[in-house]
Amino acid sequence: MPAFPRRVTIHDVSQSGCKLELRGAPIEKGGTTLLELPGCSTRIAGRIVWNHGNVAGVEFEQPLSRAAAIAFGLIQPDPEPVVMEVVQDKPRGLLRHWFRQLTRRFA
Repeated sequence: MPAFPRRVTIHDVSQSGCKLELRGAPIEKGGTTLLELPGCSTRIAGRIVWNHGNVAGVEFEQPLSRAAAIAFGLIQPDPEPVVMEVVQDKPRGLLRHWFRQLTRRFA
């Protein structure tokens, strides 16, 4: 059967496979798939290992890449590093007065 793009619903995703649901058409066992996820440039190749009407199980050719696992929500992306800038304020008010007094005496 010739291949052509179709929208599917993906269920039960793991690092090694998933379950697909294709509305309106049966899926053939032994066929191949090439999944493209919105927001992820990685294409995921797989093989249909079981089917039941319009639902099928897909085994991926390779475990999911980190980008694909993040796109599926299987793992969390690394947190962004936090850069903090320490600003030392000069003493103000009464504290400033005493700071000046002490620095004069010990200078």
